[in-house]
Amino acid sequence: MTSLHKSIKSEEEQAQYFDAFYERFNQAVQAVGDEKHYFEIAGFTICLRFAGNHMVEIMTPALNHLRCNPVSKPDLTLCVWDTESTGVEMVPHPVGIEDFTDRGDIWGFYSSQIKTAFHWSDFSINVLDLSKGIGIYWVETTSRFPYWVYSSPLRTLFHWWMESKGLQLIHSAAIGTDQGAVMVTGKGGKGKSTTAISSLLQGMYYLSDDYVIVGMEPEPMVYSLYNTAKINAVDLERFPELAEICINPEKLSHEKAVMYMYPRYRDLLLDRLPLKGIMLPEVHQGADTSLHPVEFWTLQRAMGFSTMSQLPNVGRHTHHYLSQLIKRMPVFTLRLGQELSKAPELLRQFVSSPETYRSKDTTQRDEATTEWPLVSVIIPVYNGEKFIREAIENILSQNYPALEILIINDGSTDNTDAEIRRAEQELHVDLRYFWYGNDGPAFARNRGIRDATGDYIAFLDADDLYPEGNLIELVKYMKQHPEVDVVRGYAGMFSLNEQENTFEPYGDPRESYPAYIGAALYRKEVFRKVGLFDAALKFAEDSDWYMRATEQKINMQWLDKVTLHVRRHGQNMTEGKSLVELNTLVVFKKALDRMRRGECDY
Repeated sequence: MTSLHKSIKSEEEQAQYFDAFYERFNQAVQAVGDEKHYFEIAGFTICLRFAGNHMVEIMTPALNHLRCNPVSKPDLTLCVWDTESTGVEMVPHPVGIEDFTDRGDIWGFYSSQIKTAFHWSDFSINVLDLSKGIGIYWVETTSRFPYWVYSSPLRTLFHWWMESKGLQLIHSAAIGTDQGAVMVTGKGGKGKSTTAISSLLQGMYYLSDDYVIVGMEPEPMVYSLYNTAKINAVDLERFPELAEICINPEKLSHEKAVMYMYPRYRDLLLDRLPLKGIMLPEVHQGADTSLHPVEFWTLQRAMGFSTMSQLPNVGRHTHHYLSQLIKRMPVFTLRLGQELSKAPELLRQFVSSPETYRSKDTTQRDEATTEWPLVSVIIPVYNGEKFIREAIENILSQNYPALEILIINDGSTDNTDAEIRRAEQELHVDLRYFWYGNDGPAFARNRGIRDATGDYIAFLDADDLYPEGNLIELVKYMKQHPEVDVVRGYAGMFSLNEQENTFEPYGDPRESYPAYIGAALYRKEVFRKVGLFDAALKFAEDSDWYMRATEQKINMQWLDKVTLHVRRHGQNMTEGKSLVELNTLVVFKKALDRMRRGECDY
């Protein structure tokens, strides 16, 4: 196994890690005793077993509305402990910090039975053995917990368990009446929480303002998980009755206001309701609140972005689940006016007569039946203020419906950051945006690959462009040829005409550099087979990767067409570099060493 594959762990290694982790928890219990609390969540009896009682009041209030009597054999046991209060250290983690992702996934941990995640926000490790029904949550200390840890505790473990049982955690508010519930979904700041809270205060049932559990069989059902409410501090003034149950008033300068709705509103907290519809909130300046048609992929992207960017180990199955759910439900844009009382009124009317509104649901679902796979487009950028917005616009102009854009800012020192944030606002696009030090394009691309949730990976340098319809054509080819790992075409070259400030084509694309990363579409799994890009190479990481792919006989197909427009403008990274500076000899030496070690059969 090469150094670029060193992080991939076998099933046995992952099982050994879980066992060692569980043994440390038991040592913590021996040191300080244990305490058990039981909850019924989405029909499953779940035991939270704490080493000592230090974390009980942190992890249970958000779940207290779902408490149940103890049972001898719970469906799932979650073991919770910290080193600070127990004195028991965690086992060393078997991979390096570079293998942790922003979402929590750990590169190289691919077991279907043993799930593992690391979360930067609380520096926690989460491990779950699905076959044993045992999960473990560990932190060094609770002293630096951000508010979302105690407002939505153990979310990753609940996500894995429910997913294994055919249910799905979804980032959404849910409120309803005796006749059913509606979900209000989309990323934060769009009105989910204020809609849920105002509905509760007007007597509607409350299941969540943030995350719910959804099942689809035998009928769509939404389940409560947390009784928490979270709103921006400025919005707390709109709900003065909540001020006295706000648990973090001293931190509102930098945190959202957090309220536990149990026990104050216990009579309005239900554990489940039949799901009757899905709404995408949109704030406008008028007084009225109304329902309007929404495009299928607009809703799918909004729900998918906020859900899949936060939960580890999501992917094709998650994308498919969300698509199937949307197809089965009446869906609308919930245009929220300035009068908070209007939204609960409208939602009550909808739930009381969803069939009446279904006739007004003109969402086009025909193209959704095509089941477009999710494509993650990764843009590494360094000092790209002149080009980054055009790159984003170019990706959007592809009109590919199932799209995730990840931008990795490689330590830019110009106005790239401001341009990205401005483009996100003005183009109304959800971007997954990461900033790291100046570690080079290979490092940036690797970060993007690790965090990508799509089945397919595409790359676009900030100063390059895709031809019209490029992504759709490449995806169609991959769908028709499931045996192919990489499909690529040629790079068309364009040079800057400084007098006209335009880019003009030159040369024969068939004679261009054959290893342009952005000219191809990749199945994400191919990076597990070949390995990631060699981050030690500031240049020629593309040649090195394609050499390794060839050595491993990766199924790569060429199309006789241009699939990338490369723009040469005098400031490209490779401009004026010698063969030595471009690592040409280094890449050749690496290939020769692999051949000598018997790792390939040239």
